[in-house]
Amino acid sequence: MKYITIILISLMLGASGHANSNDKALWGKSEYGMTPAQVLKAFPDAHKNPNPDRVALSNSTSKVIIPSKRIFNIDFNISFFFNNTGLVQVTLKSKGTSGSHAQHLTSLLTGKYGKPIEIKENKYYKDVDWYDAPLSISYSWYMDTPEIIIYGHSRYDAMNSL
Repeated sequence: MKYITIILISLMLGASGHANSNDKALWGKSEYGMTPAQVLKAFPDAHKNPNPDRVALSNSTSKVIIPSKRIFNIDFNISFFFNNTGLVQVTLKSKGTSGSHAQHLTSLLTGKYGKPIEIKENKYYKDVDWYDAPLSISYSWYMDTPEIIIYGHSRYDAMNSL
């Protein structure tokens, strides 16, 4: 009986650990590798992006967007970036340029993902990075630009480094 209790406690601790329970999770209901059609179905307020942006590093394009979503009492534009493997990145871009939410957003993200792995800041910018394997999260704000939160997947990074 003692061994069964130890095994059950170990299983419960492993299941409740901080690590991301879904190794494909990005942001919200989105998952690494989803198709644009799957993202459109998962997010009823999303639609095809008429003016897609491109990210050269991941060779991806923002094929789906949510033009306005209120999160943490902040208005964001949300872009879903796809390459030949499917969804690889979700970007939340605030509609303001003040950086006034920096402390609030970094506090909320730290509460969810734990201690950041890197923080760079001064009065003109703030960059904070978290890693919750295999999910990577970055918060950025530069003077006179919107605040940006990027959810990426380390699978892409690993495949890109080959």
